[in-house]
Amino acid sequence: MTATNTTTGSASNATSPHSGDRYPWVAMGVVLIGTFMVILDTTIVNVALPQIGRALDRQDGIEWVVTAYLLAVGVAQPPTGWLADRFGRKRLFIASLSLFALGSLLAALSPTLELLVASRVLQGLGGGALMPVGMAMIYELFPPDRRGTALGIWGVAAMAAPAFGPVIGGYLVTTVSWHWLFLINVPIGAIGILAASRLLRDTGYRERRRFDATGLGLVTGGLVLYLFTFARAGVWGWASPLTVGLLVVGSGLLAAFVAWERRVVHPVIDVAMFGVPIFSLTMAVIAGTIVVQFGILVFLPLELETLRTMSALRVGTMLVPMAIAGAITFPLGGRLTDRIGPRVPVMIGLALLGASAWILGHLSVDSPILTIEGAVVAQGLGFGFAMMPNSVTGLNVLPQRFVAQASAVRQLNTRVAASFGVAVLATILATQMGGVTPDGPTGAGAATAQAAYNTVFLLAAGVAVVAGVLAAFLPGRVRNRQIQAERADEYRGLAVEVR
Repeated sequence: MTATNTTTGSASNATSPHSGDRYPWVAMGVVLIGTFMVILDTTIVNVALPQIGRALDRQDGIEWVVTAYLLAVGVAQPPTGWLADRFGRKRLFIASLSLFALGSLLAALSPTLELLVASRVLQGLGGGALMPVGMAMIYELFPPDRRGTALGIWGVAAMAAPAFGPVIGGYLVTTVSWHWLFLINVPIGAIGILAASRLLRDTGYRERRRFDATGLGLVTGGLVLYLFTFARAGVWGWASPLTVGLLVVGSGLLAAFVAWERRVVHPVIDVAMFGVPIFSLTMAVIAGTIVVQFGILVFLPLELETLRTMSALRVGTMLVPMAIAGAITFPLGGRLTDRIGPRVPVMIGLALLGASAWILGHLSVDSPILTIEGAVVAQGLGFGFAMMPNSVTGLNVLPQRFVAQASAVRQLNTRVAASFGVAVLATILATQMGGVTPDGPTGAGAATAQAAYNTVFLLAAGVAVVAGVLAAFLPGRVRNRQIQAERADEYRGLAVEVR
């Protein structure tokens, strides 16, 4: 079929089950396979970069094994909404999972750094599309008053994978070889592809519209420049001409993108969704939540490895309780959102996240491990409560035609917020450290390094406070019921139209 000037939208899931049908849970299981695998890959490689560099006899540029993947994930997400609406959720999910598995196989077999980086790009392109389309599929398969619970269960993979990544990566690279960091994805991907082909139905909103190549080019260029600059700003310096210049050009491209999307008939990302105040508010709260979460995830392991001389594997095991705590509160936070709205669970979650960062911001070189573990558990509990209620509410306030695009925007928001937050906090850490490289809790410069890490965590706690204030304006019980009723009415109208 070819795109036309006319837009024909339909809800092919208009007969999606409410009660008594097991299919939504079957689909959930299939989507979880791909989700866990993709998110796991964002952290499993980090601990093995030195070993990969030695094996390939390349220490310079080894960071591109991670950077290329993250950039490709960002590039893949803007067109996901159009692809999902045009070709269907099931087809895009299988294609994305296949591309990710192929990239994993090629990465495992790569004899040079250049081929490994190219393979990581393929992985990122597949993985970047897989996350938003998976989220859209789960969201659309459940009625409005159960979507928080459903997305909360789906979000368990998003919580567990980053925590288990360093543990699995450290084990594989220590006991087998770095090739298995990627090879492990191949049989899992094959199982996921087979299950998706046999078990998934072609459900979800469908719409035929022109492809906005100009908009995609503008947003891709702007995002790549932003993400790349955030990754290198700590090396170049935020005030360097190169950093400033790239940020100016990136900002110009994104401004041109917004202007173009406002007047084009079929935008790749309809910026009109940001005109819905609650949606924009949820994106702002998510960004703040992500900055705090990644601020702890990135800098706590660094502190433990440099100041307490812990191994990467030991640090990874310390993060497991965080994943367990998040696995509890992700579905709980979603269920609370279904019942009483997002305001209360999000504010509780951000209070816990802020408390975790505050505790870490007052550590000394001889603070007990139990204190750190307590902060890590609070972090996991808080992130689970804060993240999913925002996500489901952000989707619920939009008409169904926006679901796939909004899912992609949500993923882009987390990617940019994480990159920006880590870059800024890393710069502050480096400035506070003043060139000190401690070699243990009693080594030279240990006190300076401890104070620098404390500053980073206290700043993260401040971001949690700001996000918590914004969360006070999220919908409560009454408004949440109204939003659910609006989506239920829309769903019934589409069901009648399809019949």
